[in-house]
Amino acid sequence: MKIFNQVINFLTITEEDKEILRNEIKDENTHRVFYLSLFIIPVSLLHIIFFGLSLKNSLGIEYTWRLGIIWSHLFIILSILVIGFLMYWNSIRNKKNIRIAIFYVQLLLILLLIGGAAIASIDQLVTTAINPFIITSIVGATALIIRPFVSLVFYLGSFILFYFLMSITQTNPDILISNRVNGITISALGMCMSFIFWRGYLLRFKQQRLIKKQQEELLDNYNKLIYYSEELKESNATKDKLFSVIAHDFRSPLSAIIGVTQFLNEDFEVMSQTEIRNTLKVLNRDTELSFELLNNLLDWARTQQKKLNPKPELINLNQFTANTITQIKNISTPKNIEIVNNIPENISTFSDQSMLRSILKNLLTNGIKFTPARGKIYVDAKKNGSMVEVTVRDTGIGMTPDQTQGLFKKDNPITSLGTENEKGTGLGLQICKEFIELNGGKIWVESVFGNGSSFHFSLPAEYYFEQHAANPKTSL
Repeated sequence: MKIFNQVINFLTITEEDKEILRNEIKDENTHRVFYLSLFIIPVSLLHIIFFGLSLKNSLGIEYTWRLGIIWSHLFIILSILVIGFLMYWNSIRNKKNIRIAIFYVQLLLILLLIGGAAIASIDQLVTTAINPFIITSIVGATALIIRPFVSLVFYLGSFILFYFLMSITQTNPDILISNRVNGITISALGMCMSFIFWRGYLLRFKQQRLIKKQQEELLDNYNKLIYYSEELKESNATKDKLFSVIAHDFRSPLSAIIGVTQFLNEDFEVMSQTEIRNTLKVLNRDTELSFELLNNLLDWARTQQKKLNPKPELINLNQFTANTITQIKNISTPKNIEIVNNIPENISTFSDQSMLRSILKNLLTNGIKFTPARGKIYVDAKKNGSMVEVTVRDTGIGMTPDQTQGLFKKDNPITSLGTENEKGTGLGLQICKEFIELNGGKIWVESVFGNGSSFHFSLPAEYYFEQHAANPKTSL
């Protein structure tokens, strides 16, 4: 019973084996059928030519023998040509029809085994040899990769055919028994060879699949390693940048605040109301700048860690810009800079509110920094298709072409002193770019040195709000 179960397990193929049969083995057999045809057709043609040349001089049994050989090889050639044509046609018309391709391979094996049995039986008219049956049995086992159960059925069928054909043409009982016994041996040998080659190729294809899978896993792990390595580099760069800004840029306004509070503490009793008011204005301005710097640092750090996801909503640009201008009044007032809101009241955008506030604050603060006292900053907006284009234009000192080209570079942001030696980190414009792109827009700049700068950026219009309201899953 145990042996019987082992035989059943051997003849049964797993799902993985079936997958290999439908892919690697099918492709391998298709190529082998082609090369086997290039071998069989010339050999059969030579048999037809040699036997045909001596056919006229043959009589009786020799004539029948030669004619039988000619017809057998002619049948083999025509069958192979038909099988080859059908396989080629199948590959052109329906490449995914795997069963037909496998059937053609099995049909060729049947043809070889039947042809070998038939020619060997015809040879019994003049000889006792069964060489054709031996050759086709071995060629079929070694040249084609056939699953065990199919091989078992075909070789048993070919031996049964060989067994009965022998009795038709071989009249000598002793030779008949000898040939039948040899036929059993050859069929068993061919079957065993077919089993061995099947298992060998199956194991090879499994190993190739395993190697390919391991290579893909290695490549995937390598790509992950590169990705995490780059993330680590960015994280370290972010950390270094934060420490650098905290050590240099954040330190100055805090020092100024400490100096002002110390001055108030020491001289408060002798200071006039006007001096106290002016000093508090300076303190308020420095505190505002420190707060804005801190917000920029936090926003920039979050953008570098890719932890920000926009939550768009419909925003009226005119009202929103007016509120933002009011919030930075303490920064523009000391330089007597007028900020003019020219945005039409009917223009809205579908964007993240906190990100838009940060964008406007940074662009307006940047304009104040590089605009001389009593200058002006204009904020305009217009619709352009499904987008809104906003422009923040100042009457400041402008920039050179080299400065504008490197303005949004992530690795080395440009920093320079303002018209009254105001310091900056260079992070504000980077944050603007990150936030604008997160909301589905883009930013660009136009500037003439000595004649001001115009920062333009685009954001989705209310059209997206209508689309989002109709389908909440719509993304920007």
